[in-house]
Amino acid sequence: GTVALTIDIDLQQVVEDTLASTIQGMIDKDSNERGGAAAVIQVGTGEVLAMASYPTYDLETFNQDYDELVKDERLPMFNRATQGVYAPGSTFKLCTSVAALEEGIITPSTIIEDKGIYTYYVDPQPMCWIWRQAHTTHGRINVSQALVDSCNYFYYEVGRLTGIKKLDEYATAFGLGQSTGIEIGDAAGRLPSQNEGENLAPWAAFGQANQLYTPLQLANYIATLSGGGDRYATHLLKNVRESGTGALEYVYDAEPVQTIAMSEENLSAVLAGMHDLATDGAVSSYFKDCIVDAAAKTGTAQTGQYDENGEELLNYWFSGFYPAQAPRYTVTVLQDGILKPELSSAAIFEKITEILHVWDAAL
Repeated sequence: GTVALTIDIDLQQVVEDTLASTIQGMIDKDSNERGGAAAVIQVGTGEVLAMASYPTYDLETFNQDYDELVKDERLPMFNRATQGVYAPGSTFKLCTSVAALEEGIITPSTIIEDKGIYTYYVDPQPMCWIWRQAHTTHGRINVSQALVDSCNYFYYEVGRLTGIKKLDEYATAFGLGQSTGIEIGDAAGRLPSQNEGENLAPWAAFGQANQLYTPLQLANYIATLSGGGDRYATHLLKNVRESGTGALEYVYDAEPVQTIAMSEENLSAVLAGMHDLATDGAVSSYFKDCIVDAAAKTGTAQTGQYDENGEELLNYWFSGFYPAQAPRYTVTVLQDGILKPELSSAAIFEKITEILHVWDAAL
């Protein structure tokens, strides 16, 4: 029979080109070697519409290039989207928010005051990023505002109150720390509870504590959230037709793997935070000319690696969905080993989302 894939060839090409040209453009500027990945998933089905990894290789010349590819330190044969595992950074705050809201630890209107330095424990006493940078705080904020400001203090407190067991339970329900089910196989990553140590919850709550996920896994988590809690297996097989007649022999039609119960009010509070980030938050300037009303969450994770000037290289996420009302698609972009990443990741996300919009309108 003839096999049809979920990947849309035009969309795939655009995602590959956008990822490649943006990252290559940055490499040309400062010659820091880096890579990235992007995934586009349809909300409510788990269909992978596009998935790209950079750097990559040319299939047509693969055999001639093989010896060179094997030696390349940038790992062009490594599929970062399915095999690369990265700390989620602040993108995990969405999971923490859902866990705390659904468990009744907080409500959408609960106010927590960011005091800059979190002093509940004698040691460690972590600081909110804004305190470290400017000795100011985010003041009194609720969960939607905490997502927009990416306030670490809010999430230390919420994480401590929620506890590692519950954070773990919700992360697992969202498909984190396990295979997404994709037919080509993928890395499982690692949940924070798989680490030793006390007081993991406050750190885990905002994306630290050694947790690691693939870009595809993270994309599916956002698809599950924006789709109202139905988690589907990600898949590439769409259908199979009989060779002669063209009759459908098989159509992929699996039920959700799991459904996360979320009240309308709680879900709205989290999605509103993501929408406000794109419209009023730190990254809103990249969206002011965007033709699409999207919603997103950023995530920055330290790598412990430094460039020749002693500046730490970061892994950077930009993950979200579109349209902001009644989401149909999620887009996740990851870049690894970069210095000042916001602009480029937001730009890749914005470009893919605009193209999705045009593609969707033509369907």
